[in-house]
Amino acid sequence: MTIITDFRPEVKRIEHLFESRAMPAIEVIENFPQVLTEKPQSTDMVNAAANSLRSPLLALKIYLDLLKNFPQEEKKTDVLHRMKTTTDEMAKKINALARLVDIQTDIQVTEEVNFTELLEQVKLELGKSFDLHNITFTSNFIEPTFQANTSELSLLLFQILHNAITYRQDNQPLHITLKTKKVGSYFLLGIKDNGQGMQLKNDDEAEKLFRPFYRLNDETNGIGIGLSIVRSIVDKYQGEIKVKSRINKGSMFNIYLKS
Repeated sequence: MTIITDFRPEVKRIEHLFESRAMPAIEVIENFPQVLTEKPQSTDMVNAAANSLRSPLLALKIYLDLLKNFPQEEKKTDVLHRMKTTTDEMAKKINALARLVDIQTDIQVTEEVNFTELLEQVKLELGKSFDLHNITFTSNFIEPTFQANTSELSLLLFQILHNAITYRQDNQPLHITLKTKKVGSYFLLGIKDNGQGMQLKNDDEAEKLFRPFYRLNDETNGIGIGLSIVRSIVDKYQGEIKVKSRINKGSMFNIYLKS
C-alpha cells in the first residue's frame, strides 16, 4: 500500500470540490419593484445543505484513511487536529441550518418594535465580538416603529450589521447609516455602509447571496448562512430585499416588509 506523505493538497482539493462561491455588499433603491424576484425553494435549501456538508464529510473520510497510513505520531496529531476543525465546521453548518428551519416554522408573535431601541440592543450584542469605538452609526428612523416579532427583527439587523463590520475596509473608519420609512404599503429598512463592497454583475448574482451556504470566494469568512436567515425572516413578512454594492465603496440593503 502506498503511504501518503503529503496529504494537504489532496484534502484541500476535496474540501473545495463541492463548495459554492460567493458573498455580497449593497445600495438602496427608492421605488419598490413591481415584480418580486424569485425566492429560493425548500428543495434548493436541501440541495445546498447536502452539497455543503458533503465536502467536509469526504475530508473526514480521507483523514481517517490517513490515520491508518501514518506511522509518525506528529503527523497523526496534525490529522486529528484537522479532523476536529472539520467536525466543528460541520456542527456550525448543521446548527445554522436548524436555526433557518426554526425561523421558517416558528409561530409568529408580534408587538410594536421601536428601531431606536432595537439598534441599541443589537449594538450591545455586536460589542461582544467587535470593538465598536471606531464605527459610526447614523440613523434616520422616519417611521420609528413596526409591528413585528422583536427576536426576528433583532436577528435580521444583527446579521446585516455583523457582515458590514466583518467586511469593513482596513484603511478607513466604518460608517453605517440606517433609515426607516413607509413606501406605499411597505415598511422600508435601509442599511448602508462604506465597507469593502462586492462586485455583483447582475440581479441573478445578487440573488445568489441569499442562498444557504453560498460564498463569493474562498477567502470569505463564515459559513454562508447569515443572509439566508435574513431572507427567511423577510419572507415571513411577505417582503423583499434589494442589494447593490461597489468594490471599495460599500454596500446598501433595502429591506421591504409588508405593513
